[in-house]
Amino acid sequence: MLGEIILNKTISVKTSHNQGLNINLLSTALVLLDNQYQILQLNPAAEQLLGFSNRQLENETFFELIKGDLSPSVLSPFREQEQSGFIEDVELRVATGIIRTNLMVTPCQLFTSDDLLLELQTSAHQQNIRKDLQIQQQSRVSENLIRNLAHEIKNPLGGIKGAAQLLERKLPNDFSDKYSQIIIREADRLGALVDRLLMPAKLETPQLINPHLIIEQALEIVLLQFPTGIDVVKDYDPSLPNITVSQNQIQQALLNLIKNAAEALNPQDIHNDTGKLTIKTRMLHQHTIGQIQYRQVLRIDIKDNGVGIPNELVNDIFFPTISGKQSSGLGLSIAQSLVQRHKGIIELDQKPNTTCFALYLPV
Repeated sequence: MLGEIILNKTISVKTSHNQGLNINLLSTALVLLDNQYQILQLNPAAEQLLGFSNRQLENETFFELIKGDLSPSVLSPFREQEQSGFIEDVELRVATGIIRTNLMVTPCQLFTSDDLLLELQTSAHQQNIRKDLQIQQQSRVSENLIRNLAHEIKNPLGGIKGAAQLLERKLPNDFSDKYSQIIIREADRLGALVDRLLMPAKLETPQLINPHLIIEQALEIVLLQFPTGIDVVKDYDPSLPNITVSQNQIQQALLNLIKNAAEALNPQDIHNDTGKLTIKTRMLHQHTIGQIQYRQVLRIDIKDNGVGIPNELVNDIFFPTISGKQSSGLGLSIAQSLVQRHKGIIELDQKPNTTCFALYLPV
């Protein structure tokens, strides 16, 4: 059964016959139909999705080969009204079986005056977009919440510390300053926490740097906290280019993720060399973050086989004060905020015996 059909503003893609449309370089599954709904072009992504080759489908009627909910009567309004539109949850019967897709239909003028360009996206792809948007919204809410809260705390905190210092000077010499020192020390500790929450909203000066160098620096700091050592597996892609980022902010994000992964390992597993922390880097092509598709995206996986995150916390883990351990619960929220300032995102992928935080950065 067809889902909702959404019409967008008029779009007309025009080009010369000689120029054509090079859709083979795109990772999105694209099918180009003429005014008789015959297939003019099929890119490799569409071949893989549909289970047919471009040669098999060329000049064949799209609806004769792919049996499902789609029909000419569904697509013709887009051409007649010269509007692009989105059809949700379309069922297609293809060579490999039955798949459910979301379909973007765009009228264009490429080979004939009434061509249609079909963009096929699996439901999983759309779910990933929704997931990214939800994470981004969570991060914006969290950042505004903690920054406003920090501002409210900072002023009275300064008053408490000042009053304790004044009290200390007024006390008789034979009176212990133990309690005033506790007040001052704890005020300083809370002040440092507030300063972390009030991190600058803008990026630091970006610089060109090897991503593996940032990872190694963060990893070195974490390993200093584990004198007995941790089994670290490094699965690095040596072909990665240098990236332009604010080094300190990305290093802080990685530091939080690596520290969480290391602390999640069972001490007994560390002792028996069965507890592993894996760091993997790869370059993704034509990858979508939120609703934006980037030509290249760096993915860094921080993976552990530790205790995992309780199921009831999985959907809220990036909110401040949410934590599966005895801590402030600010580490992941801060890391997410730092990465999103670089137009990236951090996603959680938890499977049995494996927890993976994937950091994505557009290159």
